[in-house]
Amino acid sequence: MIGRALAEHLERQGRRVVRTTRSPEPNALTLDLSKDVSAWTPPCDVATAYLCAAVVSLDQCRKDPAAAFAVNVTGTVSLARSLLQRGAHVVFLSTNLVFDGSLARPRSDAPVAPRTEYGRQKAEAERQLMALSDRVSIVRLSKVLGPRTPLLSRWAEDLRRGRTIHPFSDMPVAPVPLDFVVEVLFRVGQKRLGGIVQVSGEEEVSYEAVARRIAQRLGAPQRLVVPIPAAASGLNLEHVPRHAALDVTRLESELGMTPPDVWATIDGGFA
Repeated sequence: MIGRALAEHLERQGRRVVRTTRSPEPNALTLDLSKDVSAWTPPCDVATAYLCAAVVSLDQCRKDPAAAFAVNVTGTVSLARSLLQRGAHVVFLSTNLVFDGSLARPRSDAPVAPRTEYGRQKAEAERQLMALSDRVSIVRLSKVLGPRTPLLSRWAEDLRRGRTIHPFSDMPVAPVPLDFVVEVLFRVGQKRLGGIVQVSGEEEVSYEAVARRIAQRLGAPQRLVVPIPAAASGLNLEHVPRHAALDVTRLESELGMTPPDVWATIDGGFA
């Protein structure tokens, strides 16, 4: 989702963009990070490389950590090494799940403490990438909401049909909209800003509050929103963090960007 939107944004800015994909499709090069990519070379010189591909499903990472590690760490770092050797600046998309969520708004230099397999793999990829070169940008993201985000759109459809939904009452989210994230990535690449930049909503809300907002906006009865604790969901969750937001000081001071209102972000996620 992010890679596609970013490529379209870069092209609108007049940049030449080379896309890659693991499944053959028109106007994209085939590149599968689960394979040995050490000998892969781009067809032209690359000024900035955005590493957006990953196994992002927490459940998939937990169930098959070796296969996910091959993509999220081994393949990603191998590709980054090749690109760096050719003079590219590398921008890597990471996650707030490199932290355990016990602290509110951790700084970018705070010790990582992942509690999920996905978070551990992203933290390890960060560590290896930062050791390669100072021409690496790590962009840590909280929840990114694009237009018609599946979960929110599903809730909206259920509410429209008068069906009950069961959001988590005890899981926080600090969402940012897709278009904001794309602009952040564009500016990071343009400035070749090394080190870690954190991006999240400045306000944390529960998934219950998100669901109630959707019901309110749709004019649906609040009684259709029946929250449950995450532990009662029947899902095999590795960890339920207390906090989701990140410190965004560098985002504001060096990129001049302030995360938009969380409620506007949520509204856009199911519109």
